[in-house]
Amino acid sequence: MNKLSIISMLLLIGWTGCKRVDNRFELSGNVIGDTDGIVVLIQVGQFKFDAETSPILDGKFHITGSLEYPEVFSLMTENPDQSIFRPITIFIAPNDKIEIEINTENIEKSVMKGSFVNDEFQRYLNTVDKYGDDQLDLWYAELKKAKETNDTFRIKELENQGDVLYAELKRIRAQKAYEYIKANPKSFVSAYSLYRYSEELDVKQIDELLNMLDKNLYNSKYINNIVNADRNQLGMKASDFTLKDIQDNEIVFSRFSKDKIILLEFGASWCGPCRKNNPILEEIYQQYKDKGFEILGISQDRDMQTLQKSIETDQITWTNLLDVKGNKAVKDLYNTSSLPAYILIDRNGIVVARNVSISDIENEIVKLLR
Repeated sequence: MNKLSIISMLLLIGWTGCKRVDNRFELSGNVIGDTDGIVVLIQVGQFKFDAETSPILDGKFHITGSLEYPEVFSLMTENPDQSIFRPITIFIAPNDKIEIEINTENIEKSVMKGSFVNDEFQRYLNTVDKYGDDQLDLWYAELKKAKETNDTFRIKELENQGDVLYAELKRIRAQKAYEYIKANPKSFVSAYSLYRYSEELDVKQIDELLNMLDKNLYNSKYINNIVNADRNQLGMKASDFTLKDIQDNEIVFSRFSKDKIILLEFGASWCGPCRKNNPILEEIYQQYKDKGFEILGISQDRDMQTLQKSIETDQITWTNLLDVKGNKAVKDLYNTSSLPAYILIDRNGIVVARNVSISDIENEIVKLLR
């Protein structure tokens, strides 16, 4: 089934395939460990500053919200300085009443109950999204040890090994997702998984899986995002947008990028890998900024003050903008489903590279400067 046929199906289904609901869900429970701060619930694709929050009072919290269809969230605790602990990924359905014990000292020991779809989702995570996490933990431990001893040769060696490991695990996880979706065509977890791995699977696989999915799933935002994913793909003209910088100036992308090579950098102060890559990007920026190259940061932070603090801490000198929330978000306009995300645009405003790894960015820039 081609994309036009899928869109037609969506229009025909309307709201009949899955009854529209406006049912509230509840999350309540207690926090073990550091209880100074708030609990934050962020919808996947949502912004941190637009999240649901609850104060932690006597070690307890309570969050309510409304959903039409089951969706994936991140649940985390946040200290007053907005530092966070590793999040819990959770699938919530309308009418769910979920009880959670958050263990901030060992997030894997957190306990959740009260949601059938989340029980399924946690099993999925263990077999697909978390596949190979043990290998990554070993690699990171070695890298941390090398950095503590300032072994520059070993650090470089491990960074290269990390790129290879990440690429291989991404490939394996995508294949496992493909197999999971084929085996569970009626599951909202499958709809999410197809969205999650849509950039790793090829067009033929995506079309095959879309044809297999139950029609009720076509009302989920995950399948809608896939159907509308043609924007800003390789070889296409980059979409224009307007956002504000930390001085409250409106930056119009089409004007800013005129006759320049642009790296769109989607990140956030709370994104560990983003912060880790900032010094590398700053070095690249300093080397090529006088040759017609610019980096334009699109931050997913909650507010401008948080963004400015991270800019000062990381000593970033390229232009950074704060993304907007809702259906005008630049993150969604450019179909970025995870952070960090890097998109390279040439002097003619054409998207020439997506999902560029941090180790390949400089090589891609050099090619465009020739």
